[in-house]
Amino acid sequence: MIPDYLTFIRFQDKRNLFFIYLVTFILLGFYWKNAGFTFSRQEAWLASGIFALIFYSFIVDLRAFWAYKCVVRNVDLSLFLEKGNQVSDGMMVKPLVAFGVATLILGCITAILLLLVSPGMVLLFLTLVAPLLIWKMFAILRNIYIRQVIASPMDKAKYKRLSHYLAIAVVMCVAMNILTISPLRNSEQFELYGRYFTPEGIIAMLVLCMVVLAINLLFLRVTKRYIFLGHLFLNEIDLFFSPAIPWKSLSGKPLWIRLLLLLGVEFIWLVAVGLVMALTGWRVWFEIYFLLCYLPCLGYYTLHSWWKWHNDFMMSSDMYLRWAVISQEDTPW
Repeated sequence: MIPDYLTFIRFQDKRNLFFIYLVTFILLGFYWKNAGFTFSRQEAWLASGIFALIFYSFIVDLRAFWAYKCVVRNVDLSLFLEKGNQVSDGMMVKPLVAFGVATLILGCITAILLLLVSPGMVLLFLTLVAPLLIWKMFAILRNIYIRQVIASPMDKAKYKRLSHYLAIAVVMCVAMNILTISPLRNSEQFELYGRYFTPEGIIAMLVLCMVVLAINLLFLRVTKRYIFLGHLFLNEIDLFFSPAIPWKSLSGKPLWIRLLLLLGVEFIWLVAVGLVMALTGWRVWFEIYFLLCYLPCLGYYTLHSWWKWHNDFMMSSDMYLRWAVISQEDTPW
């Protein structure tokens, strides 16, 4: 039996709220640990940026998800037809614009709270309340996106290649990494000027890069095959979206072998970067130095995402072609 919309979202919202809280606890906990378990007024916009990126990750493909639900008739959306389909196509509902608006809203709320209570209480309050705000903004955009899908089921191509789609995800991932590790610039352990080419400095940065990569790979466990299927239904991508993958021979190796190879490459890279920094006497911001050191891990993260999403896309393409046949049959599927 196909559930009606209200029944479905009551079930879905419980799961969504749980995941929003889980992601918030992981990322904010990592940030708080890097900040030495402190929180100051200067860090208000950093925390709001983390919350806004969490919000963006939940809405960036939300329209494609509901396109999949709508086309395969997985949910009864007659509620929207009964109320009339008032579609909002304004720039405010675009994911990137909504991300900027969310940053401003959450940043202003954090700044106001810092004027009223101590910074420690603000961080605790935000940890408990910010996921609810994210979920509420998510729910508002969900209704708008569903109306858009019902009114305009076919769009022009949005992503030409998987590399274009991947580039946005990698940029957002790098932004999240920078925000979460930025408090370490005040840590004595990572005050590396004059110690770039030392065992302590190299090992500390190696551990940091591997921890950040591990968290990034953890969030890649969620499949995108239904998201890609929704993009196919919306005509935002086509069946030539991902014809091949780079470094195919490496992708066929077990994960533990790939990570061991990466560990060796990362160590050699850190030694080379540390040597260059020590010889030239350059002094750069901690965030810039981290990005420079993280390049091999970032390259692997990009490849890993490409391999996984290529496989997800192949499955979604198979489902798309099967649905084209099923939809032409008179018998129910």
